[in-house]
Amino acid sequence: MKKIFIVVSVLATVLASCDKVTNAYPSNPVSSTLDWSLYPDGDSAHYMSQGLWPTFSQNTNTDRNVLIEDFTGHQCVNCPASTANMEQLIATNPARIYGVGVHAGPTGLTGFQVTSAAYPTVLYCDAGIEIGKHFGQDISGSTFLGNPAFCVNRTKANNQFTSNAGSAISNKTNTCLASSLKINIQAVANYFPSTRGVFLHTEVDKIDASLTSDLGLVVYLIEDSLVAPQLVPTSMDPDGSPGDPNTPDGKYEAYVHRDILRGCIDGRTFGRVLTDADKGSNGKYFVSYSYRLPDQYNADNMKLYIYVYDKTTEEIYQVIEKHLH
Repeated sequence: MKKIFIVVSVLATVLASCDKVTNAYPSNPVSSTLDWSLYPDGDSAHYMSQGLWPTFSQNTNTDRNVLIEDFTGHQCVNCPASTANMEQLIATNPARIYGVGVHAGPTGLTGFQVTSAAYPTVLYCDAGIEIGKHFGQDISGSTFLGNPAFCVNRTKANNQFTSNAGSAISNKTNTCLASSLKINIQAVANYFPSTRGVFLHTEVDKIDASLTSDLGLVVYLIEDSLVAPQLVPTSMDPDGSPGDPNTPDGKYEAYVHRDILRGCIDGRTFGRVLTDADKGSNGKYFVSYSYRLPDQYNADNMKLYIYVYDKTTEEIYQVIEKHLH
């Protein structure tokens, strides 16, 4: 997977063959480097002359959104019911609640996620495995012991990041939805089918001046949906409705896996720290990325989750979604 992250001038020597954009934010110059071979017309000047480089207007959003990370597995018999509960919660406010299927356990890749002749589809990724280990092993006292489990904006309840009970997940979600907005994000994504190139431009506005911790910016690559086998229990049908108790636990071939984490477009699972070098003269952070979408993915079925989180507390302050088409 080709990953090119655009940040600061230190990368210019590494990507010397690429154009250097000195007016990355035309009204607030910030230097950055992009892989212009992914732009069919070849250079930054043409890209900008076509109006593809955004000048963001004032962000008037006042709502905080929620990201629910669903630690799951295609051979986890209890996972489909929990995922169905999460999707029902998302359906109550789909414009502000987003879910992502992280196919990993507390030790990373477990028996619930591995492939086999019966379950051949790879649903895990390196980033998901890192995240699973982080919340399962790296954090002292974590009760993330197995699948299913959920993080809600990586906020805590009873001093724990992950929750299993539907009520706890719902309570965390509602608390976040009702809380004040501390970070605002805007983004523009441009996709070019002939090169499979993605150009993403982000603006991050720190509204709450009291935030003093480093802020991390992360961009997830998400596959919207995929039909692949899933182990399901007798007690439910794959859509979450009650199943036939006379049917044994078994493989359901036509299960629809949704919002699958496929990686981070810059290869950084825990993102990059926003610094003063990313700021325009208006005090907002501006970061751009270029990335080649791997051949195995259909651009019509792919999207990006862009979020900013506190590097000290791990809390996700805001998340937005951008489709490639």
